[in-house]
Amino acid sequence: MSGLMTRRRRVRAIAVAAVASLAAVPAVTSLGTADAVTAPALAAGDTTGTDPTFTRYDVDTAATGAAFTSVGTVFAGEHDIVTSVWGPFDGSRPKGPGSLNIYRPGATLSDWSKVTVFGPEAGITMPNATTITDVDGDGDNDLIVPAGHFFGTDPGIAAELRVLSGSITWWENKGTDQFTRHDVITDQAGAYHGVQYVDFDGDGIKDILSVSEEAKAPGNQSDDVLATQFFKGRADHTFAAPVQLADVGGSQPVIADVDEDGDLDVITARYFDPLRGAGGGDFPAPSYLWLENSDTDGTLTSADFAVRTIATVSETSFGFQIQPVVGFREPGKVSWIATNHANRCTFALLFPALADREQVIEFVPGDDIREPWERTTLSDPDTVVPPCPEDYGTNRDNYPTWSDAITSRYGPGQGSPGTFGYGDIDGDGDIDLGVSGDGDRRLWWIEQQADGDTTLHRLTAEGEHFGQSGGGWVQDFNGDGVNELVFSSWDENTVALWSRTGTVDVPVTVDSTLSVTPARSTIKAGRRGTWTVKLNAAADGPKRSVTVTFDPAKGKNVSLGKVVVGPAGAATLSGKLTWKPRANGKLVFAYAGTTVSEMLSDTAARTTAKVTVRK
Repeated sequence: MSGLMTRRRRVRAIAVAAVASLAAVPAVTSLGTADAVTAPALAAGDTTGTDPTFTRYDVDTAATGAAFTSVGTVFAGEHDIVTSVWGPFDGSRPKGPGSLNIYRPGATLSDWSKVTVFGPEAGITMPNATTITDVDGDGDNDLIVPAGHFFGTDPGIAAELRVLSGSITWWENKGTDQFTRHDVITDQAGAYHGVQYVDFDGDGIKDILSVSEEAKAPGNQSDDVLATQFFKGRADHTFAAPVQLADVGGSQPVIADVDEDGDLDVITARYFDPLRGAGGGDFPAPSYLWLENSDTDGTLTSADFAVRTIATVSETSFGFQIQPVVGFREPGKVSWIATNHANRCTFALLFPALADREQVIEFVPGDDIREPWERTTLSDPDTVVPPCPEDYGTNRDNYPTWSDAITSRYGPGQGSPGTFGYGDIDGDGDIDLGVSGDGDRRLWWIEQQADGDTTLHRLTAEGEHFGQSGGGWVQDFNGDGVNELVFSSWDENTVALWSRTGTVDVPVTVDSTLSVTPARSTIKAGRRGTWTVKLNAAADGPKRSVTVTFDPAKGKNVSLGKVVVGPAGAATLSGKLTWKPRANGKLVFAYAGTTVSEMLSDTAARTTAKVTVRK
């Protein structure tokens, strides 16, 4: 989200906190069905409308301050929508704590019921992007909620108004719409926007990684405090105090093996502290960066991470989001897709050196991944965008109807685009992008063409506003083979989805992923070890077989046979390997891929686990 809190030259927003373990019994509310609104998908510059068309379904029109939206399975067998709700604002400051809602699907796309995970009584200010994952290992998914207000410690406001609202909490799914609160960290000056939950240090227990962002004074570009923080996970599902890995970072970090060297790195889009090192009209601070991991002993510290610049603020304006999209260009291949957060008209007045256009960007590493990456804009329209209107800097109600590109509305704190999601939107079998306009009141989607070009389309209808939106998730909610796009709008206090009219039958190939826990293990000689194998693959298929080979530090490889993972019909399948190692080495798990039907198949996948035998 952006534009939610005005800053003299740019906008900021992020996360909050909690304390004590308590059981919350949420209210379950039945939501009335909303009228469907047909919205043609307009190619940029096209006023007549082209196929496909989309129908809008309102999920909730009374979510005051609807902010971030996630999609996942909270309740078994469902695709649920989880939306953070900030509540009313007084100018640039929230009037009180926010809430978190789950929207459960009914019989039709117009039929949803609301479960309130927590309300203002939980004391969590500005809950942000929720991660849906199984924290306690009991087989159902829980919710990790980062939160906080960027400007809670603004030195320019009265002391009694300053708050330490930054927090990360996780909410244990107890079933039957009940959740128990657990605190990871609370009462922090910095806000948390998004988290990653993964075994980052390789000890077999998942950890949390997030970025703390303290903006302090809205009008001061040089007082920002950033910290990429690692919260080591414990066996009892608690987390150690944070370890700072870097003094840079961005709101929505991603953990991935960026350089493909076998360990996990951090990649992020950076919005705050843009003036670091600035001078002579140059803004060399990274707008997109990654932290290269060189750890060798599993104890992560700042000494293990080197900052690598992908692009600078001068080159792209401010960064908003970057994430890997597998299969965007070809099956199994990772593409790095990003949104910047620019305002071509306002920034031209305030920061002439940053008057770049609002864009969705594809980054491609060169031969040396540590050097800046090549970038291609995916969101340019077919027609040339006219220059900014003469009254743009003075007309606060100016809306960019003059522009067929993603273009932010007027305001020092407005920028575009925002969050994005990906999936097959038009039903032709490849991956497209659903994009929040954020400071642009419109929603967009980017079609991938067969020749590798991309085409920008407007999702919202002419005159339809859905600004400062979160989401962009692409998901088939009703199982009819057509993906919907889900967005939440802070401007409109609404959660809604758009469903494409009609179906297209094309073969689908799912990119499989294979993981094993623990990723590293130390076993006493003569003892057996157990490894859990998890395969994410095409749903509706049979049980799968994963071959296992032991690759010793010395000597020849040894075949250990196969692990059968299931259940049949599931998209996530699991199984266990129990084995007695006699030497150091690594277990190699390989899945060959399966043709489920003429219309559905999945790809091969591979992973390893390090084994150390202790005498």
